[in-house]
Amino acid sequence: MRHPAQWKVDLVNDISREMENSPVSALISIKGIRNAQLQKIRSDLKGRVKIRVVRRRLLFRALENAKRENIKELGKLAEGQIAIVTSEENPAKLFGLFESTKQKAAARGGEYAEDDIVIPEMSTNFPPGPMISEFQKAGLQTAIEKGKIVIKKETVYVKKGEIIPKEKAKILEKLEILSITVGLNLIGAYSEGIVFNRDAVSITEEQVISDVAKAFAQAKNIALDAMFIVAEIVPQLIVKARLNAEQLAIETGTVDESNVQLFILKAIREATALNSETSGEAHEEKSNTGESETPKNAEETGESADDKASEGLSALFG
Repeated sequence: MRHPAQWKVDLVNDISREMENSPVSALISIKGIRNAQLQKIRSDLKGRVKIRVVRRRLLFRALENAKRENIKELGKLAEGQIAIVTSEENPAKLFGLFESTKQKAAARGGEYAEDDIVIPEMSTNFPPGPMISEFQKAGLQTAIEKGKIVIKKETVYVKKGEIIPKEKAKILEKLEILSITVGLNLIGAYSEGIVFNRDAVSITEEQVISDVAKAFAQAKNIALDAMFIVAEIVPQLIVKARLNAEQLAIETGTVDESNVQLFILKAIREATALNSETSGEAHEEKSNTGESETPKNAEETGESADDKASEGLSALFG
């Protein structure tokens, strides 16, 4: 029987011990990450997380050997190129740490465009020469200005969701257009016997607060519609009852000290509307008969503004 190499045995044992001694263990995807960037992330997060790039088969063995309840379930999330992370940070905080290390980079070809990749109108650093034909072959409109190649028209070079071809990636790199985001993506995490997938650990505090506020507002609306009386909706119910009472009083002509002002305002509105209507009719009649439109003052007519308001009130109260 062939025995595994000693370095593999030692690596598995080391990883198992680290997972046993750390509150949180997590898996991250390292697909597309440059080695230099991985080393920088390790350096930036030193003291907070420990990252080990490991083969899946060795990871599964380490998870099986680790004496932590349910931790081997973390292996079900392992896909592609991965690394194991151990840390004292909680899963949500760990997710935020890795998200903060992401940065824009030039595509190499084969990646999916996260958004439309647009080449704008721009002046390049290239002098007239072979690059003109390369740009034109790529479908870019070019010209020469001040001894430099200029892109004359904005172009959607790769549409969102499409794979970036290698030849297009080369053009983007030459134009110094950083079209992709690279970094470590947290796949899942283990803490206190529970395995969290990416969707769970990506929930932010702001999102939770927003969801709770939205749910609270919806619950209040349901309570109002159902007349389910709880302390949170009592102020709205009082306001609603007051408005309904005022409307009912106006419709039935019931006047008391609390609503007399509403009746006065109603009378004024009706008097104003009646005055406008009668003035319009009088104007039309005079126009038809050719009579002078010289206005009469209050003394000549014997009628004052108070009289008109009184007429409106008397009409309202009978």
